[in-house]
Amino acid sequence: MKDKLFIVFAVGIVFILLNCKWEKDYKRAAFLSMQPDTDLILAPYPFYIFDREARDAITLSHYSKEEIKNILEEHELSWDTLSEQWKLELEEENFTKEVNYTSHYTQYSYDTEIPIWIYGPKWFQYGIYSDEIFQQHIPSIYSKILQFDFSNKLSLDAYQKIFREQNEKPEIIVTIVVDQGGRQLYKAHKGAYPFLESLSSNSVYFKKAKVAHLESHTAVGHMAIGTGAFPKDARVFSNEIYTYSEGKVKHRPVYQGTNNSLDLSELNSASFADEWDLFLNNEPVIISQCYANRAAVGMAGHGKEFQLKQNKTNPIQPDADFVYWQDVKNLNWSTYSSAFDKPLATGKYNLYPFYLANQANIKTHFEVNNPIEFLSKIHHFQGSEFQVRMDGALFRDTIEETILKKNKHKDGKTDLAYLTLKATDAVGHLYGWETKEAKQVLQATDDEIKRIYDFLKTHYEDNFILLVTADHGAAPMPEISNGLFLTHETFFKSVNELLPESERNKSSLVKWVTHSQLSLNKDLMKEHHISEEEVIQKILSIEVNHRKFFRKIWKRDEIPNASF
Repeated sequence: MKDKLFIVFAVGIVFILLNCKWEKDYKRAAFLSMQPDTDLILAPYPFYIFDREARDAITLSHYSKEEIKNILEEHELSWDTLSEQWKLELEEENFTKEVNYTSHYTQYSYDTEIPIWIYGPKWFQYGIYSDEIFQQHIPSIYSKILQFDFSNKLSLDAYQKIFREQNEKPEIIVTIVVDQGGRQLYKAHKGAYPFLESLSSNSVYFKKAKVAHLESHTAVGHMAIGTGAFPKDARVFSNEIYTYSEGKVKHRPVYQGTNNSLDLSELNSASFADEWDLFLNNEPVIISQCYANRAAVGMAGHGKEFQLKQNKTNPIQPDADFVYWQDVKNLNWSTYSSAFDKPLATGKYNLYPFYLANQANIKTHFEVNNPIEFLSKIHHFQGSEFQVRMDGALFRDTIEETILKKNKHKDGKTDLAYLTLKATDAVGHLYGWETKEAKQVLQATDDEIKRIYDFLKTHYEDNFILLVTADHGAAPMPEISNGLFLTHETFFKSVNELLPESERNKSSLVKWVTHSQLSLNKDLMKEHHISEEEVIQKILSIEVNHRKFFRKIWKRDEIPNASF
């Protein structure tokens, strides 16, 4: 009897500790991310997705029985339930399923656990480290190596063991972000990344790095890597912001100004590259490449705009860093000329011609017959091996054009080059990171990182630092996790049911919402005598398929100051 009571007691203690852990993570992330007018923090149940309307089209994804069973076990999900729902034959080793969409933004482990590899034998003491470390620490690591203080520097006292004593500076620091390349992707496809696997024992490898902020989105993660700032200071806190007016949900992507122009003022913090470039009078070369501008900008910063603002009396002419992304409407590469430039090499990598030139030697799930079909399936191209190969080749050509051919790799001024390999993110959203399609893209990504490593070794020997990480992970496909999907349209309509029916399409009780943060329209609440508690209870009552969607809502004053 005593043994049974002890087991029950022990299980209860473990449950309480685990429950406290997720709340502690959420509250810390909320403190580091809340905006001046944030009123509520929203936490869904695990695997639930609060996002825009899912795609109208569905995707046919391919799965391996062995890998999917491992993924289910990792997340304490049932193979028996899945096989019954999908009507799978027990002897099937490979199978297909039509799926819709998954996303990422929470503080749950599948969204926040990421790896960090740092190669640079002159500067680092190799080892596998289990210390918790954030994306925001990355520029501080660079700061220590370059002996250069910058605005958002964090303490590295807990990580002194990774450094070697060295006064020499690297000729280039290359940062590669495997988008959506959280630990969940590598766990799902063991053996699909031999180079990164070998790098784990030939680098500083942080196996428990973490996304410490809300939301675990592309724009926020890349801002963290580029600036070392948290969203509460940098003001970049989501990929998009949602509002409601005239009976419709409207969303504004990050960095979008008037007339769809780019607005860099939304990034309230200087990047490490901004300050390093200015400090050395524009002599370093700064490169930032991704097919999405929110990633390229977040890592690079403000380019000429920063220098013009900070350096008005200095006669040195600001230079335009090489920061560029894809223009999917015109199927080429673009930039924002007021602040940045793009290398000449981008002219060789227009999207459709690249596809035609490489379709014979790249066998992947993407296939089209003409430019119109290509344009209609652009996101599937971006989630394929074609995108990976294009990204790697263009990045190497850019380094060659802007640094090597100009002999700037020997000028003693450390250059900074950032690359996001984002096909892993696109394939994860469309097909699911659990799929064979994602595995093929991961294999291609690993190959491309090795090519970049070999390229750097050829031209720099060991006078370079290579850091590989991720901006976030992602949730399993709802078809696998039995997770729920709540659209912003349903959310706004549900909350606005507190208003008189005649008012519901005219205005909204929610001034704005992202995926985790919400600002209330307090004037409207006062006018209709609606309390904050009533809004909270209304949100908590939202159900999808007869299941409650939100696990917890915190008021602003319930979020304590966080330390780390």
